Amino acid sequence: MKHSTIVILAISLIAFGARAEDAKPLATQAAAPAAPPTPEAPAALSQSKFLGLLYSEIARRTPSENKAGAGDVTASFHVNAQGKVDKVVIEKTTSAAHAEIVKKVLASVQAPPPPGGSCDVSQSFKFH
Repeated sequence: MKHSTIVILAISLIAFGARAEDAKPLATQAAAPAAPPTPEAPAALSQSKFLGLLYSEIARRTPSENKAGAGDVTASFHVNAQGKVDKVVIEKTTSAAHAEIVKKVLASVQAPPPPGGSCDVSQSFKFH
C-alpha cells in the first residue's frame, strides 16, 4: 500500500513538474512594454466633490492675516460653467474692508467646471 501511494505521488509530482517546466518559458519571456496611459476625459464631478474642491480653493486663496483685523463675511456667489466666480453678493459683513477681501478672494478662484454647468454657492468667512 505504501509503495502504490509513493508511485502515485511520484507520478503526480512528475506531471506537476512537467506543467511547471512548460510554464517557465512564459515566465522568462520579456513582457511587451506597456503602452503609455492615454489621457481620458475627466469624469463628471459629483456636487459634493465639486464643492469640496471649490471650498479648498477658496481656503487656499483666503489670507491668514489681513489689515482689516477680525471680522465676518457671508457671501453668495455664482460659479459659471468654466469654474470662475462671476457674481458676488455680500449678504453680511463686519466692514467694507472685509467685504473687499472676500470679493478679491472669490474673483481669483479657479475651480473645476461645476456639475450641471453652473451653480450658486454661499460661504461664510471668519477673519482672525
